[in-house]
Amino acid sequence: MKKLPNAEFEIMKVVWNNESPISTNQIISNLKSKASRKPQTILTLLIRLIDRGFLVSEKNGKERTYIPIITEKDYLQFETGDFIDRYYDNSITDLVNTLYDGKRLTEKELESLSVWIRERS
Repeated sequence: MKKLPNAEFEIMKVVWNNESPISTNQIISNLKSKASRKPQTILTLLIRLIDRGFLVSEKNGKERTYIPIITEKDYLQFETGDFIDRYYDNSITDLVNTLYDGKRLTEKELESLSVWIRERS
């Protein structure tokens, strides 16, 4: 699996958040509210996602539809693992410290994390 550029990730989020198969028009419609990309650019990005193995495409009459091959959960696990490895030398503790020191974690979230850890131990 490869890391997705932001533009391709935005398209995948639309695909993952909608029922499959999803049409080209549905993707373009969903992206219009989030990004100002031309339809031709979106089509190019969809072809790249097919080439990268994230989507398959089917032609249904005049309409083309897309089905995800990679699930959102699988991609996020890959991306998160890569991030923690690259930036935190695989240390979850260092990641949590950074989030806490940067005031990104509240006491409530830390307590929730603590409960989650105890339940799995």
